[in-house]
Amino acid sequence: MSNFAGTGSFNLFFLNEHIVYEKIIKCTVKDYEFNLSYNPSLLISGSSSKIKDFATGSDFHPFVTTIGLYNESNDLVAVAKFGQPIPVSQDTDTTYLLRFDL
Repeated sequence: MSNFAGTGSFNLFFLNEHIVYEKIIKCTVKDYEFNLSYNPSLLISGSSSKIKDFATGSDFHPFVTTIGLYNESNDLVAVAKFGQPIPVSQDTDTTYLLRFDL
Protein backbone atom coordinates (compact mmCIF):
# COMPACT_ATOMS: atom_id res chain seq x y z
CA MET A 1 0.00 0.00 0.00
CA SER A 2 1.35 3.36 -0.95
CA ASN A 3 0.01 6.89 -0.83
CA PHE A 4 0.92 8.95 -3.87
CA ALA A 5 0.64 12.76 -3.74
CA GLY A 6 -2.57 12.68 -1.76
CA THR A 7 -4.53 10.81 -4.44
CA GLY A 8 -5.32 7.86 -2.23
CA SER A 9 -3.83 4.43 -2.00
CA PHE A 10 -3.19 1.97 -4.77
CA ASN A 11 -1.75 -1.49 -5.32
CA LEU A 12 0.61 -2.39 -8.12
CA PHE A 13 1.25 -6.00 -9.10
CA PHE A 14 2.96 -7.38 -12.15
CA LEU A 15 4.23 -10.71 -13.38
CA ASN A 16 6.72 -11.10 -16.19
CA GLU A 17 8.23 -14.18 -17.76
CA HIS A 18 11.13 -14.21 -20.18
CA ILE A 19 12.68 -17.46 -21.28
CA VAL A 20 16.47 -17.35 -21.54
CA TYR A 21 18.12 -20.02 -23.65
CA GLU A 22 21.64 -21.07 -22.77
CA LYS A 23 24.00 -22.36 -25.43
CA ILE A 24 27.15 -24.37 -24.68
CA ILE A 25 29.94 -24.58 -27.24
CA LYS A 26 32.71 -27.14 -26.74
CA CYS A 27 36.09 -26.06 -28.17
CA THR A 28 38.87 -28.65 -28.13
CA VAL A 29 42.42 -27.55 -28.86
CA LYS A 30 45.01 -30.21 -29.65
CA ASP A 31 48.33 -30.08 -27.77
CA TYR A 32 50.19 -29.03 -30.94
CA GLU A 33 47.76 -26.26 -31.92
CA PHE A 34 48.03 -22.57 -31.01
CA ASN A 35 51.30 -22.94 -29.09
CA LEU A 36 52.35 -19.49 -30.16
CA SER A 37 51.31 -15.95 -29.51
CA TYR A 38 49.52 -13.70 -31.95
CA ASN A 39 50.72 -10.61 -30.09
CA PRO A 40 52.22 -8.25 -32.72
CA SER A 41 54.84 -7.03 -30.21
CA LEU A 42 56.60 -10.41 -30.60
CA LEU A 43 57.34 -9.79 -34.27
CA ILE A 44 60.79 -8.66 -35.35
CA SER A 45 60.63 -5.02 -36.42
CA GLY A 46 59.78 -4.70 -40.11
CA SER A 47 58.62 -8.30 -40.42
CA SER A 48 55.08 -9.60 -40.69
CA SER A 49 55.89 -13.20 -39.74
CA LYS A 50 59.34 -13.55 -38.06
CA ILE A 51 59.03 -13.94 -34.31
CA LYS A 52 61.67 -12.74 -31.83
CA ASP A 53 64.06 -15.44 -30.57
CA PHE A 54 62.88 -15.49 -26.96
CA ALA A 55 59.34 -16.35 -28.12
CA THR A 56 60.38 -19.47 -30.04
CA GLY A 57 62.23 -21.33 -27.27
CA SER A 58 60.96 -24.03 -24.95
CA ASP A 59 60.76 -21.55 -22.05
CA PHE A 60 58.08 -19.48 -23.78
CA HIS A 61 54.54 -20.51 -22.79
CA PRO A 62 51.63 -18.50 -24.18
CA PHE A 63 48.31 -18.08 -22.37
CA VAL A 64 44.76 -18.06 -23.71
CA THR A 65 42.79 -14.91 -22.88
CA THR A 66 40.19 -14.82 -25.67
CA ILE A 67 38.41 -17.28 -27.95
CA GLY A 68 36.60 -16.16 -31.09
CA LEU A 69 33.68 -18.10 -32.56
CA TYR A 70 33.20 -17.95 -36.34
CA ASN A 71 30.42 -19.04 -38.65
CA GLU A 72 30.78 -21.03 -41.89
CA SER A 73 31.52 -17.80 -43.81
CA ASN A 74 34.45 -17.04 -41.48
CA ASP A 75 32.59 -14.11 -39.90
CA LEU A 76 33.29 -13.48 -36.22
CA VAL A 77 29.98 -13.97 -34.39
CA ALA A 78 31.01 -14.13 -30.71
CA VAL A 79 34.00 -13.46 -28.48
CA ALA A 80 34.68 -15.23 -25.18
CA LYS A 81 36.95 -13.40 -22.72
CA PHE A 82 38.35 -15.27 -19.73
CA GLY A 83 38.50 -13.77 -16.25
CA GLN A 84 42.14 -14.78 -16.01
CA PRO A 85 44.70 -16.07 -18.54
CA ILE A 86 44.80 -19.85 -19.02
CA PRO A 87 48.15 -21.47 -19.87
CA VAL A 88 48.31 -23.37 -23.17
CA SER A 89 49.23 -27.00 -22.57
CA GLN A 90 51.98 -28.41 -24.77
CA ASP A 91 51.38 -31.97 -23.49
CA THR A 92 47.62 -32.56 -23.53
CA ASP A 93 44.54 -31.49 -25.45
CA THR A 94 42.48 -28.77 -23.78
CA THR A 95 38.71 -28.43 -23.94
CA TYR A 96 37.00 -25.10 -23.24
CA LEU A 97 33.26 -25.00 -22.50
CA LEU A 98 31.84 -21.65 -23.55
CA ARG A 99 28.38 -20.77 -22.22
CA PHE A 100 26.28 -17.87 -23.35
CA ASP A 101 22.66 -16.75 -23.20
CA LEU A 102 20.49 -16.10 -26.23
